[in-house]
Amino acid sequence: MRGGYPNKRRFPRVPSEHAVLVKKLAPEVHEDFARTRVMGLGGCMFVSSEPLGVGSPVEILISVKDQVIKAQARVVWENPTEAGTVEIGVEFLHISPEDRAAIERLFPPA
Repeated sequence: MRGGYPNKRRFPRVPSEHAVLVKKLAPEVHEDFARTRVMGLGGCMFVSSEPLGVGSPVEILISVKDQVIKAQARVVWENPTEAGTVEIGVEFLHISPEDRAAIERLFPPA
């Protein structure tokens, strides 16, 4: 527990920078390249040039080592930065077992 608040994370996270292609699926289609800052088993955080809209469905392709991870996700939060970019947190809605295993390999051994 840090700062007097209990840890409410459902999934572990790890700082991890990877190239990502983000495709907003609705209501209007939009694609953007971004970089992850944090990866987790339940989602990730990346920095984008513009907001996507909380609740928006997205498809993301994340380049991790020699593999591309594909996930269907939903934007759960957005945080504008002083640099004019937007930190975006997404929750994975669908990810294959193979792609989930690739994310698990980003974590240090227990």
